[in-house]
Amino acid sequence: MPDYRPLYHVAPPTGWLNDPNGLVCRDGEYHLFYQWCPDVNVDGMRMYWGHAVSRDLARWEHLPVALEPDALGSIWSGCAVDDARNTSGFFGAGGGLVAIFTHHAEFGAERQSLAFSADRGRTWTKHAGNPVLGDDESRNFRDPKVFWHAETSRWIMVVGVDHKLYASENLRDWTFLSAPEFSSECPDLFPLEVEGRGEPKWLLSLGGFRYVAGDFDGVRFSPLSGPHLADHGPDFYATQSWEAAPGGRRIWIGWLNHWRYARAIPEFGARGVMSIPRELALRATTDQGLRLIQRPVRELESLRRETVAPSGAEASSGKRFYSGDAYELEATLVVDDEFDRCGFRLRASKTQETLVGYDGPAGGVFLDRERSGGTVTRGRYGLVGRGKRIPLRVFVDRGSVEAFFDHGLRVFSAQIFPDAGSLDLAWFSESGKCRAEDVKVHRLG
Repeated sequence: MPDYRPLYHVAPPTGWLNDPNGLVCRDGEYHLFYQWCPDVNVDGMRMYWGHAVSRDLARWEHLPVALEPDALGSIWSGCAVDDARNTSGFFGAGGGLVAIFTHHAEFGAERQSLAFSADRGRTWTKHAGNPVLGDDESRNFRDPKVFWHAETSRWIMVVGVDHKLYASENLRDWTFLSAPEFSSECPDLFPLEVEGRGEPKWLLSLGGFRYVAGDFDGVRFSPLSGPHLADHGPDFYATQSWEAAPGGRRIWIGWLNHWRYARAIPEFGARGVMSIPRELALRATTDQGLRLIQRPVRELESLRRETVAPSGAEASSGKRFYSGDAYELEATLVVDDEFDRCGFRLRASKTQETLVGYDGPAGGVFLDRERSGGTVTRGRYGLVGRGKRIPLRVFVDRGSVEAFFDHGLRVFSAQIFPDAGSLDLAWFSESGKCRAEDVKVHRLG
């Protein structure tokens, strides 16, 4: 049987994983909490917060479960902040971490609650005054994301599913501000610099798969561009960005799955993985307004082991030039025939392959997993956008493919479940006129 446990993506040691939660940085550590259930088949009324930490976003250590269900309900999605100023009153000097999460009651109410940790997130105490927002009648009121808004010196919370914005000075008492016109599960709201302008705009993430760029004045979010798709593949959802990331970077991560088949995909002693972490920026375009740019975090380069760099002729020959199940591919697609369909065959054999490349007749880049293996994860995904030289980076990790075209302007994320022997990497060009240049393959440890 193939082993689909990823080598460099976050996955739980056992049980079930879905939404990332509580992404926060403190004392040089990146914290990643996540929705976890002991049963790989997931029982939504027994959700916990799993916990992993990293100092480099590439190597992760799993810690004991952070939050468990209680009399108020199951522990659904939420966030965490570094309350260094001790605005909550939970700590002494230096503050600590505060988690803000949804208590989902058996009778359906969704209310927001708090927990706090004074020991770098190793142990947690739930606030005696929970819940702090919501009541027994609250429905579709979950997934809080909280951040410190320096301009108004207070905490701001955005809550899904029907987005609402709240403000607080102490994380306990919340005042309603406004309701953005867009809504989703797992919202996020944060500033992003526009490339080349040195000025920030705000990005409202709609569950991670869509986003709207705009302005935020501390009370209202005003849209300027969107909604746009953040990821054009099938498996990228419930993203959340890290608060207080070093260097002012904005980095997010998503659940690499889809609820349509999440319970039916193969397990590996566990079920569910995260995407790779991605650094974000905004780019001003002439035809589509402000667009999101996603780039794999540079820390992933530390996982590179051997590197293969075939010549352009060798890489474009159509013959296998690499074999493996966990690697990073860098290349440039040179499109000399606008009617050609060309690109790379990943995890390929005589009967299986996943294709990434350029489709001339369709007029854009694509990912095709019709023959990638498995019975539930099929499909072809494309995006309009012509070009003669198209930069491409692809991350393959046993059961997943993440393809970044045009320096992160166009991204596709997908699960694949090929046989253990489907390991070939090769070029294809239907007309024979298109080719690959600047090809490098890095085995990732």
